[in-house]
Amino acid sequence: MSKKRCYLSASAFAALAAASVAMPSTAFAQASDQPGAGTENAEIIVTAQRREQSLQDVPISIAVASGETLRESQVSDLSDLGNRISGVKINSAGASDSLNIRGIGSGFNMGFEQAVGIFVDGVYVARSQVIRGGFLDLERIEVLKGPQSTYFGSNTIAGALSIVTKKPSQNFEGYVSALYSPSDDEYDVQAAVGGPLADGLSMRGAFRLFGMGGYIKNLRLDNRGPNNSDIQARLALRYETPGALDVNLRIDYAKYDDKHTELQEIVNCPPAPGYGAGPNFDQPAGTCAGILVPGDQDNKLNYVTASGDASFELEAINGALDIAVPIGGHTLTSTTGYYYHDLFRTTVSGASFALPAFNLPVGLPLSQPEKFRSFSQELRFESDKGGLVEYMLGLYYDNSNMKGAINTGFYFSDFGALANARAMATGAAVIPTATPVAQEVYGDQDQSNRSIFAAATVNLSDAFRVNLGARYSSIRKEAHRTTRAGRGDAIGQVADEFSPEQFNTWATTVGRVAGDYRNTKRTDEKFMPSVNIQYDVTPDVMLYASFATGFKAGGWSIGQNLDEFDPETVKSYEAGIKASWLDRRLTTNITIFNSDYDDLQESTTIIDANGINQSVIANVGKARARGVDLEIGVRPFTDFSLSANIGYLDAKYLDYANAPCPILPTDPALVARIAPICPVPNLGGGRKAYAPKWSGSVSANYSTDLSSDLKLKLGSWLYFSSRYFQQANVDLLTSQPGYAKLDLRASIGSIDDRWEFGIVAKNVTDKATGNYRAAMTGSNAVAVRVDRSRSIAFQLSTRF
Repeated sequence: MSKKRCYLSASAFAALAAASVAMPSTAFAQASDQPGAGTENAEIIVTAQRREQSLQDVPISIAVASGETLRESQVSDLSDLGNRISGVKINSAGASDSLNIRGIGSGFNMGFEQAVGIFVDGVYVARSQVIRGGFLDLERIEVLKGPQSTYFGSNTIAGALSIVTKKPSQNFEGYVSALYSPSDDEYDVQAAVGGPLADGLSMRGAFRLFGMGGYIKNLRLDNRGPNNSDIQARLALRYETPGALDVNLRIDYAKYDDKHTELQEIVNCPPAPGYGAGPNFDQPAGTCAGILVPGDQDNKLNYVTASGDASFELEAINGALDIAVPIGGHTLTSTTGYYYHDLFRTTVSGASFALPAFNLPVGLPLSQPEKFRSFSQELRFESDKGGLVEYMLGLYYDNSNMKGAINTGFYFSDFGALANARAMATGAAVIPTATPVAQEVYGDQDQSNRSIFAAATVNLSDAFRVNLGARYSSIRKEAHRTTRAGRGDAIGQVADEFSPEQFNTWATTVGRVAGDYRNTKRTDEKFMPSVNIQYDVTPDVMLYASFATGFKAGGWSIGQNLDEFDPETVKSYEAGIKASWLDRRLTTNITIFNSDYDDLQESTTIIDANGINQSVIANVGKARARGVDLEIGVRPFTDFSLSANIGYLDAKYLDYANAPCPILPTDPALVARIAPICPVPNLGGGRKAYAPKWSGSVSANYSTDLSSDLKLKLGSWLYFSSRYFQQANVDLLTSQPGYAKLDLRASIGSIDDRWEFGIVAKNVTDKATGNYRAAMTGSNAVAVRVDRSRSIAFQLSTRF
């Protein structure tokens, strides 16, 4: 059976299954999992369309997790959350992090905007490093799959992640929670308290201290990592006059001081048969040969490494002011946002050793400073519900500036001597002998976004609705690039700059391309319509079908090359059914989707002719993501629930000319097609990176009263993924094999939930996996950033 017929058969089966049981919507956190969901009739409220609605009424594929559920199960950051949602993969390594939904995300370059927009209380946070932040005092998180252009703007071409913080109220309430894991010295202390300050005026404050000692042993440096020490704090104020005015002000502060981060383990060294550059094509070469000399390379993922060091420091401020005013059957809402961060990241290739003459500890250090600030303003004018036509009109503006650099130390070989040798014929200036050469590439980018958007729901009957939406965006950018080189320090920064003549010798022979971009300004404009049809078969069964478009602006690579990339666009089709039956004891959600991408922005990490890692950016001609999402929730009785979140994904490049070569493909079909035309293959037909064919989770929760004062809770979460690539080169060496992991939780607490003591076990079977893989310099060895090992933590919390 052909793959197309297989997909159509799967879609038909899913549709028949949906019709036969009249299935409803469910979510990553089921209604039964929500705090206070004491009955099976509790419903989940979301703001996926920028207004409060029941999850079952929203015609969008969406997963929801409550803040209480996240805190209890110690799902503490986005990477941990992504493991539990089908079709979602998160990477936190490289010059930028990446959030992928249905195989679509942004690659590892500072110049990229994110394909999955992240919003905190409706305010867009443009930089990818927010992925590394922990969760603090949240109401819920909504993960919206597919383009969300109307309500969340451009640059949400793959989806949106909406984080909703806990709002102040006139009720005095709060919590304190403390967790400690002796297995890796993880600690997490957080507290929140809120209540009235005056009539209509309330406040809520929260803070969190968290970190760990590390779960990876570094034999080379005799330490453990990651060694994190992080802090978050929030102050929120609310003034509310029921029916007249609602004002919310929130200010967040975060500081991350993380050492020994991104510790990488090395695999394929010695290389497996079929790889290598020796006389038999299976011998260690380049860096791989070098790291075998100390004898501490074990060629497997086991939480032991001999890599170089790394660090991540970030200080951030994030604020939002939201004002809602009723005006004659309408509501006018103003949302003002501000975000700032100052980041400094260092990392050292685990397989590159500096020449002894350089008197430096590492051979390929990288450092990345970055400062970013943004301001945004949105106005929405929304009609009340209940009329023939419900509508929303809006204006949006944002302005941002990013200043960042990539510093690289070229210390594993005498590149100064190599540059001199190549320049001898021209009589160019000479670089002093035995100079450890470092180069800085600095980028400065300004951006502004002007948008107008509108949405309308036409209620043709009590059961039939048509939702229309559109957004027009004009995004203006200006970017400049400068480079310099000279004698470098231990983290790859230029300590003693070359003369102009020496820099010209370096840049025209061995070094990175110098100079500014060819085009330093650009404006990208796009009109993005959408249409969605809903039909209520019964009050508990809703069918929907939608067509949506999306757009992500073009830009420049901020890094070693002068790459400029064009905008990418998408046309997306989706159909689903949401329903509930048996008095909401059984809920399900099924979605069938197909998204066609043109000029998809893609990057991958390659090794250049000098043996140096670099990010290559290009627009993929065409790509496609299609599949089926299935979510089921069962609550046979009040104290027991089961849920499953399972996705099938077929995400491929349809046309990817001039793509990077694999290290060496082992699939015979790929060898036959790619090897003869490298180094400029077409990866059309190859699977997208971060796009497993199967992924998802299954969870079970049970609670019972032990006495009139005590309650027992038990929970389990099994999450899984089939194999997926972690670079855009269709190479098995840079892929993560399929896996399944298990988390468990048991707690005992008061019958009224005032206090609780719990034990949380994560990755119980100690399955070693990696979330990022890249080729090593001058070798076919692969560096792997390893996920967390097994941990057992003790958690004590109280609510008031």
